[in-house]
Amino acid sequence: MKSIRLYLIVVLLSTICLVNFLAALHGYRNSMAEANQMLDEQLTDMVRLLSLFADDSREVPPNLYPHSVLFQIWNRDTLLKHSPNAPSTVSLPREPGFHMSNHLGVSWRILVYLDEGGQYMIIVGQRADAYAKLIEEIVLESILPIIWVLPILGVLIWLIVSFGLQPLKRLAGLLKERRAGDLEPVAKEGYPLELDIVVASINHLLARLSGAFDREKNFAADAAHELRTPLAALNVGLHNLAAEIDHKNPSLLELQSSVERMGHSIEQIIALYRLTPEKFHNAMTLLDLNTLAKKVIVELYDICRKKNQEIELETEKISIEGDDFAFITLLRNLIDNASKYTPLGGKIFVKINKDGGNAILTVEDSGPGISEAYHGRVFDRFYRVGGDRHDSKVIGCGLGLSIVERIVRLHQGRIELSRSDTLGGLAVRVILPLRQDRAVGVDL
Repeated sequence: MKSIRLYLIVVLLSTICLVNFLAALHGYRNSMAEANQMLDEQLTDMVRLLSLFADDSREVPPNLYPHSVLFQIWNRDTLLKHSPNAPSTVSLPREPGFHMSNHLGVSWRILVYLDEGGQYMIIVGQRADAYAKLIEEIVLESILPIIWVLPILGVLIWLIVSFGLQPLKRLAGLLKERRAGDLEPVAKEGYPLELDIVVASINHLLARLSGAFDREKNFAADAAHELRTPLAALNVGLHNLAAEIDHKNPSLLELQSSVERMGHSIEQIIALYRLTPEKFHNAMTLLDLNTLAKKVIVELYDICRKKNQEIELETEKISIEGDDFAFITLLRNLIDNASKYTPLGGKIFVKINKDGGNAILTVEDSGPGISEAYHGRVFDRFYRVGGDRHDSKVIGCGLGLSIVERIVRLHQGRIELSRSDTLGGLAVRVILPLRQDRAVGVDL
């Protein structure tokens, strides 16, 4: 069923037509029965009148009956009198009682009367098709107004059904206009009894979803914050241990790498928790991308310098509407990833320009890049090409690009991956609208 309104209109109109047809059929049958009874009574009266002329020498007046009536008066086998339209031979039924007979190409209702002595027989007939036609005209005249009024009934039913479905349409519109993160209960007022259970079920579901989301966010944030303290103690212990034993000890280096990766994962989880639609929309402001890009590059410059990497920035003065923390996190993750996977002495190129109503951020590197087959997978949480033990030996947790994609979606933008034409590595292109459409919800 695609439409409740269409279903109700079709069913109601069909039901009305069917009921009218059955009523007309019943009326037609009753009318035919009553007409036959009336015709039989008329034939009986005609027989009584003609019986007065049976033993009389007087002729039956020619205008006594119309042309639709025929009669014969027999004295045993001798035809005494007959109407002009009646046969002069024995061609009509002669058994006493009512009969149907064809004569002159039409159907006749015949009454055969035999007197008590069996001497005189009177046969009277009247055209039955005239009565049938009259009844059909009466029934048709009663049905035609109903057929003519069907379009009006259809419009009235459409209006009534549409009015009755208004609460359901209002509820659907209310749910459709809600943003993805709006889990407030639906107001129960203004809905009929039939929708009370629906609204109650929706509110129950929203409450369960809200509780589940809160538990998930709080667990991740609380766990990440709680891990910071033992991780800091672990870092201090490793520092002290490195002073006592050879700092190039393989086991020590492996342990330091694992602790560093754990710390990176914790920071990324905390960043992911902060990037919720509610926090994002509350923190939106006008951002100067040129200034933010220079700030992030200055923060990461030491990392690039240690690997003797060259980083170049080409930018225009562009302002977009967005979240300061989110955009800094986006740019830091992209440049940090580029630096991690770019070999010693490699190059990183960052470009920010404007195209119509969008800001275009491009980050390219001279690293190995990512195969096109993995472009859709690298945005999944905790996914790394080649697994946790990456061939590049780069520390990571598989959350960087997932966070980048989340930030892009929060800004109602899109992200594209390709191979850099100039540097040969990965090229990440982020398209962000200059102004946010607050009427559009974000589904994360």
